[in-house]
Amino acid sequence: MIKNALTAAILLIGILSAVALSGASKYVYMKNTDIKWRPYGQDVFKEARRRKKPIYIFIYADWCKWCLKFEVETLETAAIRRRLNNNFVPVAVNYDKQKKLAKQLGTKMVPTSLLLTPDGKKLLRFYGFIGPKDLAETLDQVLVLWRQGKLPSQDFGDVETCCPLNGNNEKGAVQ
Repeated sequence: MIKNALTAAILLIGILSAVALSGASKYVYMKNTDIKWRPYGQDVFKEARRRKKPIYIFIYADWCKWCLKFEVETLETAAIRRRLNNNFVPVAVNYDKQKKLAKQLGTKMVPTSLLLTPDGKKLLRFYGFIGPKDLAETLDQVLVLWRQGKLPSQDFGDVETCCPLNGNNEKGAVQ
């Protein structure tokens, strides 16, 4: 566990350093991920029904420091990438480019994750940063319950590890 945390910290420092040294305006996670993110739409639900897998929707903003932390330290760990790519249909929604959709999905802050059945019923919604171990356990539990025909339909999260959505200069924005 310490090795994974150290690796994630080194990776985050390396990414942020490379961005600073290159003069690039910002690191864009979606251009640097190994997760097979799909755009939200009817094709996602068709794929989920065909593959008999639930849908994992990640709602983020490029300016949110908590989104970046969640992306780099949690989503890009091998165990989480494997779970999302193999056991779910992963969908990414950029809040700034898809505000109407994000609000329809119940987003009040970012990052927000929403798990749906292939028929669009809510299994779980959580917001804020969650570490890889906790996310792995959460995904595994939801998968088991869903396969048993249960809909946990829970919401949880930590507002202290979220960015509010009333503009780009609030607490939590990447400077």
